[in-house]
Amino acid sequence: MLLNKIIILSSLSIVFNVAFALKTDNDKPVQITANSATADQKNKTTQFTGNVVMTRGSILVKANTANASQDANGNNTIKLVGTPITFEQMNDDGEKTEGQCNNFEYNTKTNLAVLTGRARVKKGENVVMGDKLTYNTQTQIYSATSNNANGVNAEKSGRVTVILQPNQKGQDKNAGSF
Repeated sequence: MLLNKIIILSSLSIVFNVAFALKTDNDKPVQITANSATADQKNKTTQFTGNVVMTRGSILVKANTANASQDANGNNTIKLVGTPITFEQMNDDGEKTEGQCNNFEYNTKTNLAVLTGRARVKKGENVVMGDKLTYNTQTQIYSATSNNANGVNAEKSGRVTVILQPNQKGQDKNAGSF
């Protein structure tokens, strides 16, 4: 059971730090509540189902299900499913990051976080929306794509939306970015 606890905590800690959470959040415990939890020590997998709520310091994630696994090389994968998944956290720069999507996957081997299904991330007043948002936690490069319906209906253009606010005088030059 200790091994599974380590897998769960390391996988979920990675999810919680995909965006730029408060540095002090790393010192906080991870708390997970759900309707049920199943751990398979032999296969190094853990599943939470039903009204999953994960917190760590300023970070709050809500999903229908959460699955964490570890491969033979120690790489972790976490998959969240929701209608939608929602998340929020405070950043060291004082801004809040919040978002939503229907599916979330993060893999430590590729350092990629992939949000799909009407994905939206807002940091301060800056917003990125698309059917699929991909963020590399190592290179800090993100991309946004959309299918023809953008996950909403056939009337939509299939385009992404990025809204970046202008920097205010005296504001840090990086404050208006993701």
